Amino acid sequence: MSTTRRHFIKQGLTGLAGLSLLGLAGCGTDNANATIGTNQAEPDSGTLSMLFWGSATRDQLTRATFDLFNKQNPNYKITSQYFAFNDYFNKLDALVASGKAPDLIQMDMRYIAGYVRKRELMDLTEIIYNQTLDMSDFDPLLLSSSKVNNTVYGIPLGGNYQSCFYNAEYLDKAGMPLPESWTWDSFMTYTTELTKALGGTAYATQDISVDITSFELFLRQHGHEMYTRDGQVNFTQEEAGDWFNYWSKMRDARACLPYSLQKNLDVSGSTQDNSVVQGKAAFMFTLSNLYESSQKAAFAISPQRRLGLTTPPTGGTGSSPAMYLKTSQLLSIYADTKYPQTSIKYANFIINDSNAIKTLGIERGIPGSAKGLNLLRPKMTDIQLKVVDYIARVSASNLTAVKTVLDPPGASKVQDLLKSIGNEVAAGSRTVSDGAQALYTGAKKVSAG
Repeated sequence: MSTTRRHFIKQGLTGLAGLSLLGLAGCGTDNANATIGTNQAEPDSGTLSMLFWGSATRDQLTRATFDLFNKQNPNYKITSQYFAFNDYFNKLDALVASGKAPDLIQMDMRYIAGYVRKRELMDLTEIIYNQTLDMSDFDPLLLSSSKVNNTVYGIPLGGNYQSCFYNAEYLDKAGMPLPESWTWDSFMTYTTELTKALGGTAYATQDISVDITSFELFLRQHGHEMYTRDGQVNFTQEEAGDWFNYWSKMRDARACLPYSLQKNLDVSGSTQDNSVVQGKAAFMFTLSNLYESSQKAAFAISPQRRLGLTTPPTGGTGSSPAMYLKTSQLLSIYADTKYPQTSIKYANFIINDSNAIKTLGIERGIPGSAKGLNLLRPKMTDIQLKVVDYIARVSASNLTAVKTVLDPPGASKVQDLLKSIGNEVAAGSRTVSDGAQALYTGAKKVSAG
């Protein structure tokens, strides 16, 4: 068992195994679809569909697993579509509403509760328990972090941590080595000086005032989760104001991208408008599983564009550890699929088949199974090993704390609200205080779904 895996398990399951959302009562293992995967008959042949968000690289790798699966299951084919993250859930909802829901659905923990509430995802708990879906060597912390009402509605396709990517070429050019650690205050000082040192070549960092993952990190550094166990927001108007005010000061200091540039960057979730990949900013905040595709895209633009990987700022003295192991994506199965058994078979295939594991690699995050990680490690590229090393370093640090409250059904609406109001503050059409009040009152209304 690897050091990383031992550390994950050592953290324990106590904080996660009993997680529940009171608003989802009745959507647990008594779900009417709980045993659909093992009992329902299905056609002897057919074509399944899968929907996911991501890049062209992810599409290529995923389609390769379809070909491998088809060789073992010649009566079944799988087709797919993919979209940018910002468009993805609207596309998924439209397909479900039109009666054309995909059989296999890439899912995110910030959105899953709403789909569980509407009973649109298959309960996988029993088939994991009886090993129809074999997860016997899967990281228990990662699996538990994907539960809703102590029920599994999606298989984690990888694990990752919050991170900062940076353009090492720009730091070398500026003569400003990366600090070993930093707080939000020292990050502002560093990035202000970095923009000056770059002399108009680029800005020091993207503006992440609209990024829900970074805002959550900021709140957890204050010693509490973003939501309460009954699905209400758990931050104050003052904290929202502190967040918006910090980034307002960053814009005033020219430490981050101005809104006139930022509004067209980091929008699609792809590398095409990624501010660091495109050379517009030296730093960006994102999740570690995106490092490989980002570095490849950066190299394609400029062979000198080397990206580094480091941890986000802390809250300083007295702040709480805030980073947590996050499920990068889940593979869920539509509750009313015509192909429940084949869908389960594909899920089992990509988790346990050696060729499928090698094909997918770590593009969706570090595999949750010990077998998967052991298979991939010997042939990992230097870029991939950097991600594995980062996960290990963060897991062994004092920067992490288990997430103890899952996102409620309205979490995606809070995310949209932060983006909308944060952009208005950045554009100057709202003041910081107005933005803080609007975010706080609006989030209270929509958080519980």
